[in-house]
Amino acid sequence: MNNNKKRESSLGFSIKPPSGSGWLEKLNNDSLYYLKQTRTQEYSMYTKATEVHLADAYLEAGKFMQFVKKSKDLSIDSGDYRNISTTYSSDTELSPLCVRYYQRYEDHGNKTLKPDEFIKIRKNGLMCMHPETLSDGVDMFYVESYLQSKASGHPSYREEGESFLSSLKFHPAVNKRG
Repeated sequence: MNNNKKRESSLGFSIKPPSGSGWLEKLNNDSLYYLKQTRTQEYSMYTKATEVHLADAYLEAGKFMQFVKKSKDLSIDSGDYRNISTTYSSDTELSPLCVRYYQRYEDHGNKTLKPDEFIKIRKNGLMCMHPETLSDGVDMFYVESYLQSKASGHPSYREEGESFLSSLKFHPAVNKRG
């Protein structure tokens, strides 16, 4: 990807691709993905931004926080996900309805790995509703995953993921729903 200009949504927000080189871009329906090309199969990273539309019932800070928590819950029924740790915090710098979230967990569901091997996942994200039209917004995050056995030697492009999250800007919406 050679175009690092901001991507603008008609819903009134813009984002920029992650900093750094080696990112592939894909648009799929209401989501924009970036995949980091790395030289190892033991580490991967991607980012995603998806438009969010909420009913009026969630347009209050407490209800919005509940919505974010429910939408980010991981199912532990299968036993694939273990040692799940998730934290949420309000981040009202951009909007009165904005939540930062962090998830850490182990994925034991990959059947191609040895029985004692698993993948560690780190997911950092931000879900914010437009400050003027609270029913429309964006959920954006980055995910790093790596083999537990290679944890000490894997690269990290966390700064590039954080640059993606910090690129979110709101402006007047061109298209207002409803």
